[in-house]
Amino acid sequence: MTGGMGCAPACAGYTCTCTHYSHLQRGNDMEQVLQSVDLVLNTVWARLVFGVAAVAVLVIGVVLLVQWKHQCTRLAMVFGQAADASFYTRIDMLTRAFDQQTATQNELRAACADLEKTGHRFYDSVNIEHYDAFAGQAGKFSFSLLMLNRNGAGIILTSLTSTQGSKVYVKRIENWKSDAALSREEEELLKKNNPL
Repeated sequence: MTGGMGCAPACAGYTCTCTHYSHLQRGNDMEQVLQSVDLVLNTVWARLVFGVAAVAVLVIGVVLLVQWKHQCTRLAMVFGQAADASFYTRIDMLTRAFDQQTATQNELRAACADLEKTGHRFYDSVNIEHYDAFAGQAGKFSFSLLMLNRNGAGIILTSLTSTQGSKVYVKRIENWKSDAALSREEEELLKKNNPL
């Protein structure tokens, strides 16, 4: 076919194959597809589905808007309005309160540590045992007094009483042991109070 009617002006005067018919055919196909879609959309079910989808989108939008508003209200309660000049003042106040709380906590920890260091000087266990050191002579007037802290440090004070008088001995205890020899009564008293 030579350039003539139905061909594009660029083909005029030249020998070419015109594709005008195929363009028309594609246009008709597209028009048929659009008519099919229009028919589907014009049915009652299609309108109903489209309406339900529109309502669902609207409901989701309203729910998200309400949640956003609620979140803004809660943030405003904590921090005040963001545009408010006192917003940064409130942040500074909260930061200072947190720092003060941390400092107080550190002071309490230090005080507890100091108390632990000095606490070993106090006697946690005080016990006394009466006995007759010299059988049949003076009765149960002899005694051993044990005073220990929780680390097993302290003293044993022993008074031995006989018909001739009393003698008092003090023995130092470290880690539940004495550097001096202990009498049978002193050892029993120490064993009774040793948690190990």
